[in-house]
This record gives sequence, structure tokens and C-alpha cells, in this order.
Amino acid sequence: MADIFDEVNECEFETVTMTEEDGTEVEFSIIDNVACGGERYLLVVETELMDDEETAALILKETSINTDDVTYELVEDEAEFDRVAELFAQKGEDYDVEIN
Repeated sequence: MADIFDEVNECEFETVTMTEEDGTEVEFSIIDNVACGGERYLLVVETELMDDEETAALILKETSINTDDVTYELVEDEAEFDRVAELFAQKGEDYDVEIN
């Protein structure tokens, strides 16, 4: 099974589309992924903001996998967020993680 972070080339990233409560769809580019405690997490940036060097990234947690769809949720628990953000910070070779 291919890793979700397979780059097509240096300028293209895999993407995930999230639907907001009002039905608006927002596309995010997947910067990296990590597994922790049997869970899978994505580090994502809103695709429209990819070129902004100070763009805030989000951490999404994989919550279910169906045949054609994978469901992700925003990590809101502070302890879980800090733990996973630290993993991304240690792993990040092509990006900097600053935890606020």
C-alpha cells in the first residue's frame, strides 16, 4: 500500500477536501503524515495558502476508512495536539513546526 504522502513531483501534493458546517468545501494540501498510538495523522495547509511562508498548518486525525472515502477530524484535544505536533516537529525535514 502506497504511503499517503507520495509526491507526484516536488510541486504537487496529495490533497484532502473537508466540508465545513455550512457546506463549503475547503481543499487542504497534505504536507506530511505520521502514525502514533495506532492512529494516523495528517499535517495539512489550506491549498490556497501554500505559498505563504507563515501559513498555519492543521493536524487532522483519521477517524474512519470506507471503500472510497477516508474521514478526518481536526485534532482539538490540546494534549493530543501537542503530542502529535511534537512528532511532526521532530520529523519535519522540509518544514518548521512552531507550536503556539
